[in-house]
Amino acid sequence: MEIRGARDTNEQEALKDFYLSREEDMRLLSKHGNVEFVITTNYIDRYLAENDRILEIGCGTGRYALHYAHKNHRVDAIDLIAEHLDVLNKNKLPGDDICAIQGNALDLSIYPDEIFDVTLLLGPMYHLFALEDKLQCLREATRVTKRGGILFVAYCQFDAAMIQTGFMRNMCSFLVENNLLDEKEYLPISNR
Repeated sequence: MEIRGARDTNEQEALKDFYLSREEDMRLLSKHGNVEFVITTNYIDRYLAENDRILEIGCGTGRYALHYAHKNHRVDAIDLIAEHLDVLNKNKLPGDDICAIQGNALDLSIYPDEIFDVTLLLGPMYHLFALEDKLQCLREATRVTKRGGILFVAYCQFDAAMIQTGFMRNMCSFLVENNLLDEKEYLPISNR
């Protein structure tokens, strides 16, 4: 299934293959994942008010979306990977006000302007290679966040992602074969 606004299909499939080759939900429940979660929620909680409506873009298996839905916030969650949303929906509790849909961080046209009090963009920036895509993602996240609202963005330089994915997970060949990595420069390739 091609998602509206998605980058090229090759990049989508590579991203899907990457996430389906490991258990994302288990990563988030690991020791390192828990440290990330505690630190991140600590910062979010400083700015979150009662009855704030939250959007999590690139929600993965819903660790943050579910956490805030369990705390009685209205949460919308969007992710490119359908299997992630299956995990999220399986973990919803009765009474959770959470709407999870498959979609793309580059095209949030399903949402009107300035609807969310808090927007979480904690994953997609890691996977966007082209500057144009990064800026589009930020524009969309900003557009759907209310004026005076809060936008949380997590971002990691490509070098760290390359070390972890390319070298530690031994995926350089996969990235080169799928035309996502320049094997001479070890820089990402984008069709944009």
